[in-house]
Amino acid sequence: MQSEDIDWQKVVSTTTRIDQQIKNIKMRLQSALTQLIIQSEEQNKIANPDPIIQKSNPPLIIPHNSRSIEKKDKPALRQCASKSPIRTPDTAECPSPISTFSNNSTLRMQIKQAELLSPKYQNISDRFHIGKFLGKGKFSDVFQAQEKTSKVLVALKVIQKTVISKYKMEAQLAHEIKIQSYLSHPNILKLYGVFQEQTKIVLILEYAPDGELYKLLKKQPNRRFTENKAGNYIAQIVEGISYMHKMKVIHRDIKPENILISLQFLKIADFGLATYSPESKPRQSFCGTIDYMCPEIASGQDYDHSVDLWSIGILAYELTTGTTPFYQSSKEDTMRKIIEGRVDFPKYVSNELQDFTKCCLRKDPQQRLRLEQMAIHKWIQMNHQAGGQYDRMLVQSLVTILK
Repeated sequence: MQSEDIDWQKVVSTTTRIDQQIKNIKMRLQSALTQLIIQSEEQNKIANPDPIIQKSNPPLIIPHNSRSIEKKDKPALRQCASKSPIRTPDTAECPSPISTFSNNSTLRMQIKQAELLSPKYQNISDRFHIGKFLGKGKFSDVFQAQEKTSKVLVALKVIQKTVISKYKMEAQLAHEIKIQSYLSHPNILKLYGVFQEQTKIVLILEYAPDGELYKLLKKQPNRRFTENKAGNYIAQIVEGISYMHKMKVIHRDIKPENILISLQFLKIADFGLATYSPESKPRQSFCGTIDYMCPEIASGQDYDHSVDLWSIGILAYELTTGTTPFYQSSKEDTMRKIIEGRVDFPKYVSNELQDFTKCCLRKDPQQRLRLEQMAIHKWIQMNHQAGGQYDRMLVQSLVTILK
């Protein structure tokens, strides 16, 4: 009799686990279909632009309530460029159709306009079903949520106004919103809108159900991806950065912690350090993560969009080895190694990957591998075609099933 009870308990346990797995699969399929529909609509807009909408379509802003994004589970070895808690993005203006929040009074005015235009929603919970807590950032909390009418899954990044005021983040936050709302690409995390309440501001973001690339990396055997998987990922980052540079935007903080995953599609996120910068205008701000910092920033020289090219090389190295090429125990020693520029590779790294990485990490910014050259590099071609095509075919098959 006791044996039968144990067998029955196993059946119940197994059934419960399978039921939960089915629910998770349904949620992921719904998220995938929603994102594909949104991306399809965006591509149609690009192909058939409406001049009226293009002229005056700022990011959605509505009254607000909720919390924010995945905890930046940064490694203990990752070093910050500055001890200051606030990042200071350049203030170069993006071209219209972006709504501009260039100072506190403008931000307040935009919020007031939002309240007048959207009196229907007094709290974000009026419009969204607030779901599970996804994580905590330095200045924000992030929650999963579902829009009540459309059933679209989103991530709500919630920032308390007391925090914004304490760290004088008004201009920085406005700049981040302005940049991210300007961009629309499958490999860039979409900002759907901004919502504000009396005590909070909420960014309504695309939901990436698989979390940070960094966390996935640390779960891999030996804490590194195969070159096949890494090559597919790098190819997607190259596509996203290529689009950003065409839009005159430099990210300046590419690293695994700032890249999210949605059904094996990578989404570049966190535009707090991004800047709008025409190619003819060099930058001077000292910013970024030390391990990913390029020699020109480390040595205090002017720099341009090629800082992102350097970061792609560092990213390729970290994804395939589990560490960064210039890491040292102190910030000063790390910066010294960056300026020296010598890269050593483990024996298991292929010659093609070594060539790709070395070409990205050339000290002279003008000699670095261009994005169009990266896309056709042998290492990318060897790995992206096997991984990327499969992923896209998989998503298309899921859409067919859901229809």
